[in-house]
Amino acid sequence: EMDKIKIVFSYLAYPFTIANYFRRALERRDDVELFTLGAFTNQFIPWNGGMQIPMKYLNQVDLPLAPSILNIPWGMIEPQLPWKPDLSITVDAGWNYTTKPNCLHAHVATDPHVLNYDRPRKYADYFFNMQKCYSKPGDIYLPYAFDSHCHKPEEQRKEYDACLIGLHYANRDEWVRRLREKGISVNYRIGDIYDEYRKENCRATIGLNWSSLEDVNARVFEIMAMGLVPVINRLPDLDAVGFVENVHYLGFSDMDEAVKKVIWAKENPDDSNRIARNAQCKVHEDNMTYDHRVETILKTVGQYD
Repeated sequence: EMDKIKIVFSYLAYPFTIANYFRRALERRDDVELFTLGAFTNQFIPWNGGMQIPMKYLNQVDLPLAPSILNIPWGMIEPQLPWKPDLSITVDAGWNYTTKPNCLHAHVATDPHVLNYDRPRKYADYFFNMQKCYSKPGDIYLPYAFDSHCHKPEEQRKEYDACLIGLHYANRDEWVRRLREKGISVNYRIGDIYDEYRKENCRATIGLNWSSLEDVNARVFEIMAMGLVPVINRLPDLDAVGFVENVHYLGFSDMDEAVKKVIWAKENPDDSNRIARNAQCKVHEDNMTYDHRVETILKTVGQYD
């Protein structure tokens, strides 16, 4: 009987969040015993003024805390744990402890482009930052990833040229409007997650991404893993992850170029499909999965050799 690593996993427990991909990857491991806790919102997520996520993605944690509690001292959590943990992992999108956990603590900053992580940076034994351009000295770069069970090609009738599923920012709205004016059909939606997200993406051939704050966001990895042609804005960290323009993606720097690149991708299917295949191979060959990100965390903190 192998000794399991006892991990306390804490996060802002929305029914859909980057943290859920880490959680799923940990749950797939047979060497981990997991205890989950966090600010719990049940099936509610505050997108687009508020949405209820389908019950098929039932949201549960072992220790649900009030959704209004975004910071809590470790001392209030420790007595409620079923065992003494080997490791605490917080995947922080706005939820964290006010004091250091009484065990080895790894902290993952998912949103350094919008959140201040000064406090957990001070107390974490290992501080992982998912965006290199927002890193500070001592941070360990841990890029976003794709979920191997969720982000993969799916046989769907191609009903659209391009797809963008996510928050509707002004520049994305304008991009989609201009593409549609040029006769490019775009599947532009919000609220589709997991299986529905894959299905809706795979109804198109081109994956659109316009990152608003210079961050290589998760969608970059996801559209590549699903085999779409990535048309994305040029970002400082793309090189750091190993993506090369015109090999793994079509890049743009402004609205006119963004529109032109999509039209080019549609009019040159052989070339753009080759880029899509290159991108898909790249994310798989370099193992850019959440399973691998979890492995990296466990190896870095010395809990797994």
